[in-house]
Amino acid sequence: MKVAIIDKKDITLKIDNNSIKFEEQTIPFKLMDILILNHRTTLHTKDILTLTKNNISILILSYNNDNFSIINSANTKNAEIKLAQYTSLQKRIEFAKYFIKNKLSSHAEQLKMHNINLDFSLELQQLDNAKEIDTIMGIEGAFARKYFQHLFTLFPKDMHKNIRSKRPPKDPVNALLSYWYSLYYNIITVKLLSYGFEPSIGYLHQAFRSHNALASDILELFRASINQAVVSAFKHKLVTQEDFSKRGGVYLKYEGRKKVWGEFVALVDVLKPELDSEIAHIKKMIHEKI
Repeated sequence: MKVAIIDKKDITLKIDNNSIKFEEQTIPFKLMDILILNHRTTLHTKDILTLTKNNISILILSYNNDNFSIINSANTKNAEIKLAQYTSLQKRIEFAKYFIKNKLSSHAEQLKMHNINLDFSLELQQLDNAKEIDTIMGIEGAFARKYFQHLFTLFPKDMHKNIRSKRPPKDPVNALLSYWYSLYYNIITVKLLSYGFEPSIGYLHQAFRSHNALASDILELFRASINQAVVSAFKHKLVTQEDFSKRGGVYLKYEGRKKVWGEFVALVDVLKPELDSEIAHIKKMIHEKI
């Protein structure tokens, strides 16, 4: 998944010779699968059609990073995988356990990198005995609380309140965690659409209104990697208190966003083979379960 980011205000993009051009810069179509744009960027509708015709999806960022829009080709792909998703819901518990077991393992491994040993044997035993989604989600929630108590010890004390907060995030660490979770959730959504999946039909997470439940399911497998990248960003002081605004919550400012785009794109690039592999594995699981 090749990501191109144009996070600039009040500019107009032009399409010419299979490339995007702006401010004497050129990005060829072949270098992007997803184009991330600032909400104050102008792109004409005929050019949007050109991009989607070339299988380039567009992800638009809102002012406070709390709202995203995806523009994608309307062409439907692989209807059979959508039908298989519906049918495989009868094995929902098995899928849910797969996502959570892998989440527990990856989170423990991430903490182990910092010489923190997190025992999750009890949670694994509870998962084996679980027969309801609510039970599985309860196990995950208890584990997450224990995990974050350790994770926050890895950040500067003035950057967090030692508790996971969201909607809204209440400190800089939570702001960057939520922002990168949301970005990667949308990248997963685009990837699922490109393969023909129905992103709203998930197994662990409940399908509800505009929620892409399958993207949330898969995101669980990558949260530990995102967490580690956020730890690295604060360790290397890529952002400071001044890079965050405090209006009804704490959010990364436009100027702060620009400081960490390089790290996020690098993370997406590193995770690409694993994401492709997981989606292929889930597709195989779906067909096996029916």
